[in-house]
Amino acid sequence: MKRGTRFKLLTLLTVVTAALGIYFSFISFKISRGEAAQPAVPKYVFIFLADGAGITHMEITRMFNRRLYNEGLTIPDRIMKEGSLGLLTTHAADSLVTDSSAAATALACGCKTKNGAVGTCEDGTIPKTVLEVAKEKGMRIGLVTNSTVYDASPAAFAGHVSNRRLYGPILEQYLKLEPDLLLGGGRDQFLPESQPGSRRGDDNDMIASFKKRGYVYVSDKQGLSQVKGGKVLGLFSLKEMSFELDRDRNTEPSVYDMTQAAIRLLQEGNRRFVVFIENENIDNAGHMMDVASLIQAYREFDRAVSLAYEFYKKHPAETLLLVTSDHETGGLGFTGNASFEDLKKIQSIRISLSKAAEILGENPSAEAVDQLVAEYFKGFVLRPELKEAIVKKKSLGPAFTRNPTAAALSAMVASQTQAYWLSSGHTNQPVFVAALGIGAERFRGYQDNTDFAKHLFALLQGKK
Repeated sequence: MKRGTRFKLLTLLTVVTAALGIYFSFISFKISRGEAAQPAVPKYVFIFLADGAGITHMEITRMFNRRLYNEGLTIPDRIMKEGSLGLLTTHAADSLVTDSSAAATALACGCKTKNGAVGTCEDGTIPKTVLEVAKEKGMRIGLVTNSTVYDASPAAFAGHVSNRRLYGPILEQYLKLEPDLLLGGGRDQFLPESQPGSRRGDDNDMIASFKKRGYVYVSDKQGLSQVKGGKVLGLFSLKEMSFELDRDRNTEPSVYDMTQAAIRLLQEGNRRFVVFIENENIDNAGHMMDVASLIQAYREFDRAVSLAYEFYKKHPAETLLLVTSDHETGGLGFTGNASFEDLKKIQSIRISLSKAAEILGENPSAEAVDQLVAEYFKGFVLRPELKEAIVKKKSLGPAFTRNPTAAALSAMVASQTQAYWLSSGHTNQPVFVAALGIGAERFRGYQDNTDFAKHLFALLQGKK
């Protein structure tokens, strides 16, 4: 080949190569600015809420599981390690210390509100909730709780009322929204006034109203396990559902059981879904200053999260799994010379403090108190002043504002295990949010709790 020809070919190759480089760079730029740059929209979203749970609650439960059962916890060992971890503020619009309604409104609607308000912003505007937006996008939606289904936290994800005690309007709004799944306690507000156990002020039969909208109604664990497809209303107790220490495992489903059913029912037909799943008994145990019930509630909550984690592993490119809390309750922590043997003592407790107070009743005798401690709190010794507080209904101080029987038994457990409480109320501690899957990185860092909802809105709408 002649030198001139070779030179021309080399020049041509250089030009072609450069042109191709510019072309592919342009295509790459278009892709990066186009479809590939658009954020992925999760097909499946799990929102797990450990009501009243702080970081210490999780850590105490983690050590309990590790030391006594040689098991870990899914939340710290899987979700936190594989995903993103952040902290959320918890204050309300009018208080440093939030209640569940204001905190859940921030998480569900993306705005601050005053304590007591549900799904309404401080300025009076009525925002859309995460579940309402999801339904507009054609997704199935579900509410699962072991509280009453009309309680503040689930209500904030599906309703809008000025006061969390407006149970009737909350249920009417549920009926209008028609979530595909509604599971929990609170049958008392569904029964007409004329029926035993009803707490309604009218004769409206809300179970019948839901059935007219096409809901299948179930009332026990077996019914839940057998129900297939369609919209499901499950009410498993008259009021709140039982603590794990007291639950009848043959008839009353746990949060794990309800989560298992929710996944089966909501995914049917390969449909997209958003589900809110709450364990209220962590908060209830905190208010009763009941460390044994709190640990068992958190263990069951973590088991429920493990179901969603297994689901995520099957659908990693389509799932967002979120675990958080609305606030911390009780200021629980081990102190002093706490040892691993103290965990064993807590493990030996066979009843919730709430159930203990129920058994003893309003006017317990000293003998009845001794018998209860001997039967359900083996190895513990009730000091005379604490027994007197139970028998004579004496308050133990401003931090112990709940039932005097539960307060005295809690003080007994605390003094002999070194698991102490700051209060029987909420605190202003920030709470963690653990996220895994599509968009998990958005929840990383220290953020306001209203950002939680804002991130979800953006993800559901495919926005950056």
